[in-house]
Amino acid sequence: MSVLLAFLSGILLSGAFAPFALWWLAPSALLLLLFAFDGNGFKVRALVVIVFSASFFLPLLHWTSVYVGALPWLLLVLLQVGLLFPLALHPTTDPKFFILFPSAWVCIEILRTHFPFGGFGWGRVGFSQANAPYSSFASIAGVSGLSFLVALVSVSLFLVIKKEFTLGLVTLFVVGILFSTTLLRTHVVSEEVVTVLAVQGGVPKLGLDFNDRAHAVFSMHEKSTRSYLESHSQKPSFIVWPENSVDVDPFKDNFVRDSLNKLADDFQVPIIIGAVLTKGNGYENASIAWLPGSGPSSIYVKKHLTPFGEYVPLRSLAEFVSPFAKGIIDFIPGTDLQTHVIGGAKISPVICYELLDDQLNRAMAARGNTLLIQTNSATFGLTPESAQELEISRIRAIEHQRFAISIATSGISAAIDDQGRVLKATAINKPEAFLVNLPLQSPRSVSDSLGNSAEILIVFLPLFLFLVIPFLYRVLLKRFSVVRKRSNQ
Repeated sequence: MSVLLAFLSGILLSGAFAPFALWWLAPSALLLLLFAFDGNGFKVRALVVIVFSASFFLPLLHWTSVYVGALPWLLLVLLQVGLLFPLALHPTTDPKFFILFPSAWVCIEILRTHFPFGGFGWGRVGFSQANAPYSSFASIAGVSGLSFLVALVSVSLFLVIKKEFTLGLVTLFVVGILFSTTLLRTHVVSEEVVTVLAVQGGVPKLGLDFNDRAHAVFSMHEKSTRSYLESHSQKPSFIVWPENSVDVDPFKDNFVRDSLNKLADDFQVPIIIGAVLTKGNGYENASIAWLPGSGPSSIYVKKHLTPFGEYVPLRSLAEFVSPFAKGIIDFIPGTDLQTHVIGGAKISPVICYELLDDQLNRAMAARGNTLLIQTNSATFGLTPESAQELEISRIRAIEHQRFAISIATSGISAAIDDQGRVLKATAINKPEAFLVNLPLQSPRSVSDSLGNSAEILIVFLPLFLFLVIPFLYRVLLKRFSVVRKRSNQ
């Protein structure tokens, strides 16, 4: 029965993410997982973790196999199973120990975001909660806080069902307090607004070789932009293109450089492009602001590169696992953060995989007043990857209290408000462009102000409830007994 519950738990948790995106499945799934753990010894708990992790990550990450085959996908899932395995060490002999489960879950999520090779935080429970009524808690305690709240809800229900009413009511009370912080939060939208034209130009062909005809990808974005501007009278404050929209170095390719200059000059509108630059024997993945009259201005070079996508760790092993690894030339990471300043807009670029990096997103949000997520979804075809990435972008907009544009080569692209609501969105694998007004939000969110302190607090809060409160209760009870004896003498 425990193994069956673990399997159902993993399947349900995968359903909390896109394409289904049913947020309420997350607390339901973790509740089943707790019952799968309940009262079992280490060997059964170990089997429960393996079955749960596999049934969760196999469907969630299936998109990684679409063009490279099953083996890399299975190895990635195996790695995630290994990282979740410490959950099997969680004691379950007494329901009281389950108070520590939310902290254990968040600790493992934090580990997954940093290790190995810089981490892979895909599948963090908080990323599935953009539609939840408590999603704004991310602006107070970040993604980890949101994951913690979901796990705490599951623990509360588990304890009540197990008739541990005192602990259950205490944890429900804590849930209520955490939820109430979202109601007390003030929300003010800036009156300073910019108009953004987002261009999803498309690619000639989906797949890993989408940029074999890099000039074609550039031309599709250039033509889509020109066509929109010629057919609409409203002039945008600036234009955004996705990652890899210019996969030919514009500093070395005369045709691309001249075309960008002409496009910006003809309409007198700045363009923020995603470009690949050559540097020595490698490449740089860059976001560049291209201005009318002067050309390239601010340049941000991607800092957090995609392992096995933009560089290959353990190259000999990687080439044995997948022949595609042999064709990867390592990119060179950037060293500095850079915003694009256009008028009153301070645009913080986040490039694709960097969306998973808590610290980088927090630092970028602090430097700007709007978020720009430039990504390339063509390498994953028509899979749910793009929809899952959009859900992550929605949570980031809530967490940092910034309006955001998520722009992809072949979709899904979207404009998102600071409450995580999608204002406009494109279809997948269809060239589109849309115009949207974005307020420029400058105040820092509570989560950004607290930084890592929020994670430390939520990790140790259950430990405080589990160890300190009973200790204080015993001390006070003992002291009360002493006072009572003295008064009776």
